Amino acid sequence: MFEKGNLRVRKLKEEDKYLLAKWLSNPSVLEFYEGRDQPFDLAKVNQVFYSSGDFKGKCLVEFNGKGIGYIQFYQLDDKKKCLWIDQRECVWNRPIYW
Repeated sequence: MFEKGNLRVRKLKEEDKYLLAKWLSNPSVLEFYEGRDQPFDLAKVNQVFYSSGDFKGKCLVEFNGKGIGYIQFYQLDDKKKCLWIDQRECVWNRPIYW
């Protein structure tokens, strides 16, 4: 999907589940994702990341060919865009009542 120098972002693959399970059972990672008392085993990784079969927007970040992180992106609908963008930019998205 993206590559620049030693940095690469690619679509998530089935075999990445082992790396995700390793990361998501690390308390240092869980401090920022889901909480330290919510570790992921392979079953939970499969349920959360793979059960839908849709890998669109789910990516692994690699540096020098080694997985260093996970990133996900998806299209926002107009309502969700207003939650993330300065509300003044969403005026066009609201009905006008007279």
